[in-house]
Amino acid sequence: MEQTKTRRTLIERAQAIFKLVDYEDDPFPKSKLQKVGLNPATAEKWLNLIVYIQKQPRIRLIKTKNNTIIEKQEQKYHTMSREIFMDPKKSYEERFHALSDYLRALMTSERLKE
Repeated sequence: MEQTKTRRTLIERAQAIFKLVDYEDDPFPKSKLQKVGLNPATAEKWLNLIVYIQKQPRIRLIKTKNNTIIEKQEQKYHTMSREIFMDPKKSYEERFHALSDYLRALMTSERLKE
């Protein structure tokens, strides 16, 4: 009997990575990604892509009957503030102020959309 091997989609690969990350409580070496079928070179590419995406402004997809519309949810200031309040190297005071600034800017931009 012939066995067909289907390639995983990009989403399936990303889901496998995050499932492993979610499962692990402690920091772990990249080599553990072999458990989800990624060799070290491919794992490195995926991790670099994920880190890059996590630093970008958040977006929302609006699917219509014939199109997918991309709406930017954050401006550059939001992204910068989010990066500061998520940085464990910053003091709690710096992180709190960045979070407060982020929320104020987010509320302002949402009010302007109304």
